[in-house]
Amino acid sequence: MTLVLTAAGLFALAAVVGWFAGVPRRRLGTRILGQASWVLSIAGILLVLIAGSRLLDGRAVTSGVAGDAFTESAVHVDRLSALFLLIAFGVALPAVISATASRAAHRARLSAGVAVVLLATLVVITGGNLFTLLLGWEGLGFAFYLVVGYDRRRPGRARAAVLAAAFSSFSGAAVLLAGSLLYAYSHTLDLTGIADGAPRLVRDTAYVLFILGFAIKVGLMPVHLWLPPSYAAAPGPARAILAGSAVNVGFYGLWRTLHILGAPPAWLACVVLIVAGLTALLGISHAAVHADLAYLISWSSVENAGVILTGYGVALVGAITGQHAFLAAGLLAATAQVIAHALGKSLLFVAAAGIEDAYETTDLDRLRATAHNLPFSATGLVIGALTLAGIPLTAGFASEWLTLEALMQQFRIQSLPLDLSLAVAGVLVALTVGVASVAFVRLIALTAFGRRSTPLRPERRRYERAWTHRLGIVLLVIGCLGTAAFAPLELRTIAAGLTQITDGTASTAVTGRWILQPVYSGFSALSPSWLWIVIPGYVLLIALLSWAISGRRLLRVRRVPPWTSASPGVAHGRGYTSFAFANPMRKVLAAILLTRGELRREEAQTGGRVGDEDRGPGAVQLGYTVDVVDIIERYLYRPLIPAARRIVHAAQRLQSGRLDAYMAYMLIAVLAILAVVTGIAQS
Repeated sequence: MTLVLTAAGLFALAAVVGWFAGVPRRRLGTRILGQASWVLSIAGILLVLIAGSRLLDGRAVTSGVAGDAFTESAVHVDRLSALFLLIAFGVALPAVISATASRAAHRARLSAGVAVVLLATLVVITGGNLFTLLLGWEGLGFAFYLVVGYDRRRPGRARAAVLAAAFSSFSGAAVLLAGSLLYAYSHTLDLTGIADGAPRLVRDTAYVLFILGFAIKVGLMPVHLWLPPSYAAAPGPARAILAGSAVNVGFYGLWRTLHILGAPPAWLACVVLIVAGLTALLGISHAAVHADLAYLISWSSVENAGVILTGYGVALVGAITGQHAFLAAGLLAATAQVIAHALGKSLLFVAAAGIEDAYETTDLDRLRATAHNLPFSATGLVIGALTLAGIPLTAGFASEWLTLEALMQQFRIQSLPLDLSLAVAGVLVALTVGVASVAFVRLIALTAFGRRSTPLRPERRRYERAWTHRLGIVLLVIGCLGTAAFAPLELRTIAAGLTQITDGTASTAVTGRWILQPVYSGFSALSPSWLWIVIPGYVLLIALLSWAISGRRLLRVRRVPPWTSASPGVAHGRGYTSFAFANPMRKVLAAILLTRGELRREEAQTGGRVGDEDRGPGAVQLGYTVDVVDIIERYLYRPLIPAARRIVHAAQRLQSGRLDAYMAYMLIAVLAILAVVTGIAQS
């Protein structure tokens, strides 16, 4: 417990030092204080990781003031908390190390915002009562507002910060209302006993509110609207902290809800499964067609939230039916996907920060040949994309396999609604995995291995050449690949953290030393560790056989001119762009993306390229534009805007500035509270 409290103090000190880094007028003082703030955050992360690894063995510790409802059990760390401390801060360490080398890291007070994010994340995961949990939750919402709106003068940043703050407020309100309902019957804020004595209707209502509140933070549809623009608006070094580390508090809250409240109503499990599957498909659909690197990665966070919560839905079904193995299969798969997402998303955003720093853009059509110009950042981009695509030899392969295997166990459920919901979720996740492969192949092919562009000037590679940035990339790459190579160790660690919920059943997912199974023995088996031996061996064998058969001809390359459109009026060279690669996906997923295309006539301003037909100024050519929209925003949120504005205008009229009016409002509020309290007491 001492390590946790010391880490919290270091994060608070880092926030203070980082804030005062913006005060000195001299650039040297700002730089020194800023670096000191980053170093303090790194020291705090290391202490958290040490504490989490020590407490994962089951020695729960509690700290607070006895007899005080607000501070009793203020800090509580058990196995579940320790597991999520390792996940959240394990990926935060390389992300913060890499951030210290960026130009944005030297800007005033960015380090303070990141330190507040880390402090709030720590408070939420270690909160032992409702008051501490809400304190950290509201602090995290405030930290998101600060970091997302850091560049508030740039287009879209202020709107993204307001969206993040608004949805965070709704999230906190839902969690507060759920906890208040339970507190009315248990008369304790301690999370371990807050549900005691509550009738079934109250517990179910609180369950819905808790899931809603925590689902907002992870970006579950239809409350995902804030997430892509917020992640994309944050400064490059901070995105990995928000999307890879802080987002895990939402998953922790969902896991803790299952631990506290037990089985939910059956209809809620069905809703979670279907909505999670639709969220996964919606998120990867937008990621597959978006032309901006930051938005593409952000939309994949929505997709991964959906995949993770399908596993969580399986666990809810297991809790409803009383099948511990079913619960363990779902929660184990979901937690493995949480780890894969944390590693892959952090690596992608760290790599993207280096690429954006060098190219000064996140437009995919302007990011070419990064493997040639920025080898470390490009390697991180490739490995992170492969991880989130679920390709073998990465952490995402085993986690997605476990998720699909858990969904395939629906034949063990005798309830038709639950059975159908599991089947629908399984189909949606399988479709999502297929689209994800196309989406990330597009990202890798066009960004890392695209056509070589003009070499970058040395000063543009300063971030790439910094040893801290390279160390952060290397650590995250090792995490993405090493987690797959040592998958049995990963699952044993997860099983230890989930013991309080699964009663140790999750440990049966590892059979022998190298083989994994979806908890149920004899259904299927996989060995990611052996794949690390077999796949490279087969590649080497094929290479040797090809060399033996073809001899020296194997390395000869025949170069031919690339194909371009021969249609009259269509400009050449437009086929090899991010837009063109994604266009088939826009057509296939038109029902989800509401794809709308338009063919228009354009006048060329200059002559044609060498080898093209002569096109002088004023020559006519064709242009093609395609727009996609978020179907949830278009049909759910936009119709609500007029009603929301009317409510705001009515509230403005109520704020007349007259003291007697405000006294009347207070009297009405007091009478309403007395009526509610009296009604509860009589019942």
